[in-house]
Amino acid sequence: MYKEYDVAKARTVKEKILDDFFWADIDYILSFSSLIYEMLRLSDTDMPCLHLVYEWWNSMFEKMKTTIYHKELNQPTQESKFFDVGLEILVERWTKSTTPLHCLAHSLNPK
Repeated sequence: MYKEYDVAKARTVKEKILDDFFWADIDYILSFSSLIYEMLRLSDTDMPCLHLVYEWWNSMFEKMKTTIYHKELNQPTQESKFFDVGLEILVERWTKSTTPLHCLAHSLNPK
């Protein structure tokens, strides 16, 4: 029914869905956003994990950097504006939610 109502929009949607570059971009977005989701899922548990949050956070950053730099074909010594913006957003959020208790729990971890 939608296809018959607005043929131009239906054609645009069909072209977008069948476009390989569109799905490559979706895979790219999912590759680094899934890392954030995974980190949040790890910390959302009934087990005591406060002491592991810093480790997970740093691991997430490294994996994100690797994913983004691989897509942009950058060397680790080069800068990536996209990674820098993402890092800034995540660090700003981290700064709002971190407490001295997080720091203490991490420093008292026997690892």
